[in-house]
Amino acid sequence: MSFTCCTSCPQGCFVNRFCSKQSVEILDKSKRIALYKKGQYIFHEGNLVQGIYIVKSGKVKVINTGFNQKTQIIRFAKDGHLLGHRGLGDKYYLISAVAIEDSTLCFIEDTIFTEFLINEPQLSYQLMLFYAEELRIAETRMKNLAQMTVLEKAAEALLIIKRTFGMVQKSQTFLLDVMLSRRDMAELAGLSTEQLIRCLSEFRKRKIISIQGKKIIILQPEKLYDFTIPYYRPDIFKELYHISDTATASN
Repeated sequence: MSFTCCTSCPQGCFVNRFCSKQSVEILDKSKRIALYKKGQYIFHEGNLVQGIYIVKSGKVKVINTGFNQKTQIIRFAKDGHLLGHRGLGDKYYLISAVAIEDSTLCFIEDTIFTEFLINEPQLSYQLMLFYAEELRIAETRMKNLAQMTVLEKAAEALLIIKRTFGMVQKSQTFLLDVMLSRRDMAELAGLSTEQLIRCLSEFRKRKIISIQGKKIIILQPEKLYDFTIPYYRPDIFKELYHISDTATASN
């Protein structure tokens, strides 16, 4: 891994959006950029907390490891998203982050970022809201995964992927613009790989999704929302996975 000076930020960078222009200029001189290959760990569970990362380009999965080294995907990150923020105020990272594809990340040392949180109240406030939203989603998923059927878990997983990597097509269908293995999708859904494959086949049979090679296209997102209605407010997935949260495909 090599570090060089970073002279630009993603348009949607969390820190860049909520810091003053002066702070952004200072930050730009102090942060570093790291290049990671597909499958490479950005940080491991149990590593000493060094700071936070901002995805400059690429795609990353955040995972934790349970008994028998069984992993579960907690969330995904793309351009402008934060990584490692849960380690702030702690000594060790409690989760791991892995590049899904070749990725470029900006790194900010924890002492520098903490100073910015003290001096930039808007950044601190927005980070607090970000933590609160993450916690609400995590608590809701933890409760619901214990009650959901296999198909419902798979539907929710597709919606989560859609939220981060969905690309709107002309026909208002959604291309999941990420190359995830079936094992990755199963780890997100809390299913075995075999169960996940059967669910995808069922969704395909019902014409809810289309599978073209390794690409998945959601043909009827409303049908996926229907699977979550017993567990969420009718509008919650439409709020969390709204069209404005997705990358728009070029015409």
